This record gives sequence, C-alpha cells and structure tokens, in this order.
Amino acid sequence: MIHQEKIEQHFQKLTSTVADVAGPMWPSVLDVSTGKYPESDHVPKRVYRLIGAPRGSTFYWDQPSLMAAYGLSDATGKPAYAQAADDYVRAFLAECIAENGMFQWGNHVYYDVFERRIVHFADGHHELRPITPAWDVFMRLAPEATAVYIRTMADRHVYDPVSGAFNRHDNSRRGHAFLEAGGILVESLAWLYRQTNDPILLENSLKIARFSYAHRHPETGLVKNEPLSGRWDSKVCTTEIGLWAQCLMRAAGYTANEEFMVMAREAVRAYLNHAYDQTSGRYAGQVCVDTGAAVVPEKTGYWPRETSDPWNTDQWPNHDYPMELAQACLSFYVETKEPLFHDAVTCWARIVAETAPGRTGKWTYAENYGRCIQFMYRAGTLLHLPDLISASDILAEEAVDQLYCGGMFLGATDGGHVYEAVDGVGVLLLALLRH
Repeated sequence: MIHQEKIEQHFQKLTSTVADVAGPMWPSVLDVSTGKYPESDHVPKRVYRLIGAPRGSTFYWDQPSLMAAYGLSDATGKPAYAQAADDYVRAFLAECIAENGMFQWGNHVYYDVFERRIVHFADGHHELRPITPAWDVFMRLAPEATAVYIRTMADRHVYDPVSGAFNRHDNSRRGHAFLEAGGILVESLAWLYRQTNDPILLENSLKIARFSYAHRHPETGLVKNEPLSGRWDSKVCTTEIGLWAQCLMRAAGYTANEEFMVMAREAVRAYLNHAYDQTSGRYAGQVCVDTGAAVVPEKTGYWPRETSDPWNTDQWPNHDYPMELAQACLSFYVETKEPLFHDAVTCWARIVAETAPGRTGKWTYAENYGRCIQFMYRAGTLLHLPDLISASDILAEEAVDQLYCGGMFLGATDGGHVYEAVDGVGVLLLALLRH
C-alpha cells in the first residue's frame, strides 16, 4: 500500500474534526483548511439539487469511504478505522430507518447533522444509483433490518411484479427504469438470495434483469438506457450498460444462475460492436438503439457527450460509466478469451492514458482517478502487461500530488479546498489501498 500515512491522516480528520456536531456520522463536506463544514452556503459542482448533503451526512455516498476504512484497518492492523466505520453504520441505522423498514438515503435524502433530522428533497423519493450498497457490512451489524429493507425496496420499486417492470423511484408507479437502478435491484435481491435461499428472491431478481434486457433492438442487440419515457435515454445505449452488466455478473456469482451472465455479456458485446469509432479511436457516448449509429447531443447536460470520457466533469450522475464498462470487458475476457473484449480493454487503457489530466492539463474528480487507477492496475495484472501497472502507478502519484491537502484528500483538482463525499474520494482511497 502506498501513501499509508496520508490515508490514515485523512480518516483521522474525517472521523474526528466535527465529532461535536455529527457524532459518529461522517461529514458530507469539509473545508480542509479549517476541518469544518464550509461556513457559506456550499453548492457542489458535481451533483444537482441537494445530493451533496449540505451541513449533513450522506451515508449512501460514503460507502466507498466506509469500505476503505475497513481496508485500512486490515492493512495496518489498527482497529480504530474499522471501529469508526461500524459506529457510523450503527448511527445511521439508529436515525435513518423509516417505520416501514426503508433506509432513508440515496439521491433525494440525507441527514442534517446540525438539526439532527432526515431531509427529503425533490419529492423525497428513495433512489439508489449508481452504488450497490455494502450489504455484507449491514448483514453483519443488522441482519434482520437489512433483509426487511431489501425486500421492501424491491416491492416499492417494482410496479409490475409479473414483468419485473420497475421505477428508479419507490412510488410503485411507471417511471424512469434506468439500467443503473435496475442493476442495483437485481444484485441486491440476488445477494439476499445467497443468504436465505428463498427462490422468490431469485425469481424477482431475474424478472427485473429480463425486463431491461427485453428492451433491446432485435437487430442491433443494443439495450436501452431507459425504455419507458420516450425521451433521449429511451433511444440510446451508453456505457451504463457496463455498470448494469457488472451488477448482473455479481448476481450470477451469488445465485449460480448463468442467465445473468448471458444477458450481461450479450448486452456489452452489442455496445462494443457499435460504439467504437476507428477514426477517433474513441467510444461513442451515446449509440442509437435502432441504428447502432453514434448520437451527438446538441448541448451538455446530465447525459454523455459525443465520446465517453473517463475524466468527465459534467453534471453527475450522467449515465456515462466508461471504467465500469472497461472493467466488465476485462471480466468477460478473462472468462471467454474473446478478442472483442480484449481489444476493448486495451482500447480503454489507451484512452485513459491519452486523456489523463497529467497529459491534458484538465481538472477532474477524485472518483475518476480512483476508477482509472483500479482499472489500469487490474488489467495490467490479469493480462500480464507491466506497462499498464506502471501507468496505474503514475496515475496514483498524480492523484495524491493533486488531491492531498491539509491532511485530507480533496474531491477535485479544480483549485478548491473542499473534501466532498459525492466527489468519490472513497473510490480513490480504495484504489490506493489495493494498488
């Protein structure tokens, strides 16, 4: 592990500097120069609405950091970091479970640590994307509450139990069935199936996966990002298919059901067959499901640009997950040895290196560094390519040089001095720990 001392200092500050306000709950945002919440009204660059949880704690977005804390204790033999993580989980469970068993977290909910209350915004819907929760941690500390929550979550998000049709929001009505939300439902039910061996859980997990997979074009094989609304995301396929595929791969591992793998593999294969542009050497940000042609958006927004970008700094979540797709391709190559997946892995490695901030001078987020480091190191290791491992080393040093400041890791390299949970600092810490 490199930079162990810096990672330890980060967690020491994160878990202690505002303890008088937040108690065991970790702060969503800190001014690293003061170790306190920003005094002015702080608006994160990366996310819209109140997803950044001003003056609050946002457990959903803290889960990568939570896992990094456990990893740090394992690596150092110091139990304090794991204990702080456990204390955070217990505090969340004590304060943030609704009467019906639903956890109060996600993209429309956070905990205000100053007023000690749950804050619902933008209609307060339950919505989880794009992070699959750390179920093993919850099962260890609260097995009954975890099982109740997962079953209730599925009931509230799936509005047609026969077809598996679901909504990203838990209002039990037809709505946006984003692949990333569906993948989390699929994986979560499959995970609980492994714990309980309840066949209903496996059946429902398959139904949700099949619902998304059924909305693929019969000729192109491309799967729609969102099949129901009729807007832009109902007409295209993006790298979000890689995030969905990884959820299905893990579901296959939990259930030993090969159908999950088949759906995931075929969906990613279709994207690869249509999205790569030989002239630019890049993958399209959006591919038309009906024709397989690249789609160029007229303006920027919460959708991918002309090409998929590992270092993207647009509003997020923006349905562009290039490294999740690259990791899926790597897993499929290890499984199948198909040249298509191998070529995709090497293409993504080249794109990461060519477009890295150290080469382009552009700013980026901590999560982008973390995901690129993870991919380059894993690809170099599994494919026995030492140049990729060296490239991951360079990215790791670059990330630490750009983001470590005042005893903590910043959320972005934009010249600010703010730690931000939603900027994916936890993903970077995991990459540095496992590097």
